[in-house]
Amino acid sequence: MRAWISAMALALAVAHSGATARSAYAATKPDEKTYAERLGALINQYRNERAARPLTVDAALTALAREHSVAMAKAGRLNHDEFPSRVRRSGSEMCVENVGWNYRTADAQLNAWRQSPGHDHNLLYSRVSRMGIGVASDYVTFIACE
Repeated sequence: MRAWISAMALALAVAHSGATARSAYAATKPDEKTYAERLGALINQYRNERAARPLTVDAALTALAREHSVAMAKAGRLNHDEFPSRVRRSGSEMCVENVGWNYRTADAQLNAWRQSPGHDHNLLYSRVSRMGIGVASDYVTFIACE
């Protein structure tokens, strides 16, 4: 019985420390709109440094990206589910998409994407001209289309 009580006390302490860490994290993370705006500016700065034309922020793509980030947050996992539907709804024939999770700053998210060849390709793809970025909880979606 004593071992069970000790195990329960340890489990409660761990759960409490995790909740405290999440609260501290939430308190230091910028709001979702600021995060998305910063990430968009960083992407365009990165594209400029690599001689790629800047992307125009598109309200419809931003709404699609936000919708997908909300869906990922509800599911509790990264995914590209329903990507073909987002492409159709974008009004474009071709789009690229990057998703991310749990990067406290937009700078950290961009750096992670830059380190991945496939994600980096999407950031610099020459055929895209418009972008949308949506953030929900700790999930982010970047969509860029022709």
